[in-house]
Amino acid sequence: MSSRDPSASPLPPNERRRSSNASDVPGKDGLDKVELSDLDASLPRLPVEQDLMQLARLGELRGVQRLFDSGRYTAKSTDEQGITALHWAAINGHHALCHLLIQSGADVNARGGDAQATPVLWASKRCHLQVVALLLANGADPLMKDDQGYNLLHSATLDGNVFQLVLLLHQPDISVDVRDSQGHTSLMWAAYKGFGACVDVLLRWGADVHAADDMGFTALHWALVRGNYLCIQKLVEYGSDRFARSKPANDIPEGDTPAMTASRMKSERQWRKALLDSGFDEAGNPMPFPVPLVNDRRWFYNRFFFLWPFALGGLQLYMLAHLPVYFGIPAVLIVGYALQFSVQKLLRWAPGDMKHMHKTPFLAGIFAGSLFWVGVRWLLDILPWTYTTNFFLNLAFAICFGLCTYFYALTMTADPGFIPKSSSRGQTKRTIDDLIDNVAFDEAHFCTICMIRKPLRSKHCRRCDRCIAREDHHCPWVDNCVAVNNHKHFML
Repeated sequence: MSSRDPSASPLPPNERRRSSNASDVPGKDGLDKVELSDLDASLPRLPVEQDLMQLARLGELRGVQRLFDSGRYTAKSTDEQGITALHWAAINGHHALCHLLIQSGADVNARGGDAQATPVLWASKRCHLQVVALLLANGADPLMKDDQGYNLLHSATLDGNVFQLVLLLHQPDISVDVRDSQGHTSLMWAAYKGFGACVDVLLRWGADVHAADDMGFTALHWALVRGNYLCIQKLVEYGSDRFARSKPANDIPEGDTPAMTASRMKSERQWRKALLDSGFDEAGNPMPFPVPLVNDRRWFYNRFFFLWPFALGGLQLYMLAHLPVYFGIPAVLIVGYALQFSVQKLLRWAPGDMKHMHKTPFLAGIFAGSLFWVGVRWLLDILPWTYTTNFFLNLAFAICFGLCTYFYALTMTADPGFIPKSSSRGQTKRTIDDLIDNVAFDEAHFCTICMIRKPLRSKHCRRCDRCIAREDHHCPWVDNCVAVNNHKHFML
């Protein structure tokens, strides 16, 4: 198969049928059709003030209360499709009305609409986190499925809302590997949809990378169908089986491997890059490290690329000092470029986040190496000859050089202001609940990587993989973040 179309997809037959039209692709659970296409058919024939469902859509708290007081409706009243007022209040994010309906006896697990979904599933489709949290706190069952077999965790994953996903994973009744009616886990759906942030959260939560659906496809197979590099790389990094085979099918009698899926779905480039960035060759086999006796590659690369400019700078200075200028300058450029080009080849075996020179301590090594050789030349060649004649100049240089070295080393090695991570999932859940109560569970106030509340002016540094208090920037020249604890030292 040579094209990325439903007939070329390893989707099961019923998934292919569901993918055959744009209005019903995998990830749509029928809720949108209830709320949109059926809306016109369910428009109230009664005046608005007498129609419970219309008042619930609009969030009219007093109007709903008046209808309850009149005895015409109760909180459990439904329309002809089984939809309750709580469904409409939930999908439209009317938190106060949802609270009133629950207190009035509404069934939080009532099924309604074409999808036979519960109110919490309706709320999740619009990512109303406050309403979702309220319903869960009042007994909504997150494991109840709609007519397509999706529960609340699947619905959140299909929509790609990482904050809703984090909220649900912190609920005690939800397993990260819960399956839908065809054996798909949330990790498989996130990989198929290409939601890298969701894949990352699920993997860090402990999602099973070896789980297979009813057709034998793993999350890695589904990631290759979409062709999203970040999803593929993360799955390979977390140990997905690179040679897993799906169950035999008519067109694939021996089953489908990830490499075969990549070829069929035209995602071979992303597949090869993910393998190389994770330390495997293009066939998926581990690449032996060319430097013997190295067990920790990250430790080796950090030390090597920091110290490499010391050696390279010393060699170049020696050549400039001992060769004629018309020959020395070209020689320095040629030798420096050749050595640097050779050393860069080592990056082939580097960890995925150190594949480029600017992501290693190389630039910090250039500054530190320059500082080192300036000090050496002054101490060995200048000071002995000028100590008596220029005492105060040498003293001033020594003081300035010492202070520069001290502040540079302090800026490079000091804790820039790392924000402590949560000590337990229970503490994180309490933080999430507090943020939801204050309508502040969002990117500005919570980090879904560190799982902590973000203080004012803090940022998450991708290089340090930590949240930093009052971060200014990550400086490659000091190989550290510049933030609250070392900003003054950096300026000095």
